[in-house]
Amino acid sequence: MLHLTADDALVKQHYGLDARRSLLFSAIRLDSHPLVSPLIAERGGERTLLVRQQEQGNALSAGVPKEQIRFYAPWVTIDPRVVAGIPVAGSLTELVAELADDGRVHLAANVVLAHHRAFAASGALEVTVDAQPPTPVVAHEVDTTAVLARFAEWRAGGAQVARRLIDGVEHLDGLAAELPDGEDTRFTALTALAREHGLDAVLLAATPNHTEVTGQGRPENAVAVWLPGAERLVVLAPEGTSGLPGTPIGRHASFGAAVTELSPGGRIGVEEEFIGIGFAQELEQAGGELIGISAALGHWRDVRDREDLAFQIIASRTSVFAIEAALAWAERGIEDGREFTELDIYAVYLDKIVEFRDENDIPFGVEPYFTNLHSSNRMLFPGPPVDFPINRDTTCIQLDAGVRVVAGGVTVATSDMARSLPRTEGAKEAYAFFFDVVRDGIIGQLRPGVVCQDVHEGTLKYLAPHLDRMRQIGVLGTEVDFNTEYRKRNVGHLMGKQESFANELRPGYEHVLQVGSFGAAEIPWRYDNVAIGTEDLWYVGRDRTYIVSQW
Repeated sequence: MLHLTADDALVKQHYGLDARRSLLFSAIRLDSHPLVSPLIAERGGERTLLVRQQEQGNALSAGVPKEQIRFYAPWVTIDPRVVAGIPVAGSLTELVAELADDGRVHLAANVVLAHHRAFAASGALEVTVDAQPPTPVVAHEVDTTAVLARFAEWRAGGAQVARRLIDGVEHLDGLAAELPDGEDTRFTALTALAREHGLDAVLLAATPNHTEVTGQGRPENAVAVWLPGAERLVVLAPEGTSGLPGTPIGRHASFGAAVTELSPGGRIGVEEEFIGIGFAQELEQAGGELIGISAALGHWRDVRDREDLAFQIIASRTSVFAIEAALAWAERGIEDGREFTELDIYAVYLDKIVEFRDENDIPFGVEPYFTNLHSSNRMLFPGPPVDFPINRDTTCIQLDAGVRVVAGGVTVATSDMARSLPRTEGAKEAYAFFFDVVRDGIIGQLRPGVVCQDVHEGTLKYLAPHLDRMRQIGVLGTEVDFNTEYRKRNVGHLMGKQESFANELRPGYEHVLQVGSFGAAEIPWRYDNVAIGTEDLWYVGRDRTYIVSQW
């Protein structure tokens, strides 16, 4: 029988791989990192690490032996040479079915519920699960009026900072008038979500969702429960947990008992991409019917982005300053003949974040959210920086990164943008063109009423007349059908408390943009010896769409 576990500590112990620091996707997906983090598969004394192919470069750069890894979820690439000869399964379910040659798989309690559901639905696997011992919990009721007041105070301070940051920036003239006047729909929108899905309770365990309703940092193992019928908010945590918000209202034998005893009915909305199967089965054994709403909760955050525009401005302006300053430092260093490393560039980037915050008297925390910084000499895969040398032989440096703005332990906004330092003539020409693609070809389409998937199709049409030139200058080959491959990935996404995986500019996403939509537009281009990232943050205003991350 194949045994699967999702313990990040064991991944680090056995493979020296820190899933939240060494892997890009695990760092980005704050509300669903258990879904994309590596799994350890064991059978007959043999151990294998199961990793999304998007993290191939990172896993191998971290020193994990290739023979100890199996990859799944093929990475989208316009240069098939970088994945040639690397076996990859179409999905995690396919890979697990292959490894479990007897068709049986046993899951540790920490394997995410979404994986369990996929395995069970495949029909190819017989799935068993570790039971999770019940933990006595305490319940605290949180005053939602106090939560709203807390966010209102932060937003008022954020608006003052945002106005200072964009004052005198010609291309952002008018953006200050878009700053909201105090509207806060977090609870009314959550109740509407619950009614749409017929839910008696909504359980919020993932940090971005938990902090969004409590207005405080999430204590370890705590979950929030929204009871839409009574419009009550309750936080549950193991007995002895300190720092819980609200007023104590009771003790329960387990999380499952607490949720079902508090809820007027059994339909419970859960983050199937975040909670473990052990926790889920505890809820079910207590009588809960679990409805997966991870994507719906992502959408709940996304469509309220306009309410936090001030913080998004802070994040965007910090990012463009820090990223462009770090690459300018790297360019001067190369021209001066100095040799340094990716980590040195990263250190400058971090310093520039602090410099921008200090010089602009920003009273909120501004911290790294994720960092994709690498030389194309090292790899074309996206990944965090390592101790790799940068010198005159460097062909391109890509810095695709985001910060998060933090108030009172709560992430109130994040950013995601990219700049590059191309070093070859072909890469320089392509990079200049990609700014036209991002700012005219993608952002130029964005206005109220536009459908996300239509933006992707419009981008491919914009690119089409230029593909032959990309081939002529050596940044595109004829090995793949470009349009077919690029339809597998997005050209942007909405952006708020994290990069959105609920609303992307890609085929199959039918969300309609509205006044107040905020997001990122990007063209990642990795071919041969260059990995170029060009990405800007945009905001759909009443009269026009702003490029908030353009300096």
